[in-house]
Amino acid sequence: MIPIVLAPGLLCDDRLWSAVGPLLARSPMTVDFGGDDTIEAMADRILAEGPERFVLAGFSMGGMAAVVAASRAPSRIAGLALIDTHAEPETADRAKRRARQISIADAGGFARLVREELKPVYFAEPEAHEVGRRLVWEMALDAGVAQFRRHVRALMERPDPETLLGALTMPVTVITGEADRVAPADAARRLAEAVPQARLVLIPDCGHMAPLEAPAAVAVEINALVRQLEPA
Repeated sequence: MIPIVLAPGLLCDDRLWSAVGPLLARSPMTVDFGGDDTIEAMADRILAEGPERFVLAGFSMGGMAAVVAASRAPSRIAGLALIDTHAEPETADRAKRRARQISIADAGGFARLVREELKPVYFAEPEAHEVGRRLVWEMALDAGVAQFRRHVRALMERPDPETLLGALTMPVTVITGEADRVAPADAARRLAEAVPQARLVLIPDCGHMAPLEAPAAVAVEINALVRQLEPA
């Protein structure tokens, strides 16, 4: 049986997958990027801690690390699910916004930043996902300022993912919420078009937090990858 490895995103931990995990074909392993300073280090962690061959699902920042890991060791990643992520290069405007967010967090405004700037754009219908919003808040505060700073800088300095996509020779499923404002559907479409064996899945009425907003839909697609790769 092919194992499943899950890679979380910025300010997230294994709790991100709390509703997805029980719906998967087998119990997954989750990697922890808490101490990593670069996307490359996160990719190295995936490969160092993962089994010999596995299905890898990466969310947002974890999806970027998953692309690097899969491009480095395509024979080990049997299938790849890229969830609410993109392969767009870092722009000057985005880098400027990230630098401003680091400054706010370092100046003692981290909780306000999460509450007023990050959380509001994560969910398509925030009022319908109070439990998920509370979980995002708890994960963010537990991660803290130092981890936020490390990971935002890692995003700013990440390798250009567009140069890696051609190396993804395994089946790839790109999953995103149709209302995702962080990694929009158009960016997901461009990502899927750039990968040789990719299919695009758009989840209606879903924002950036698909593992919390639509866990059943996410689990269905990960399980479909597993079934595709295992003998009948």
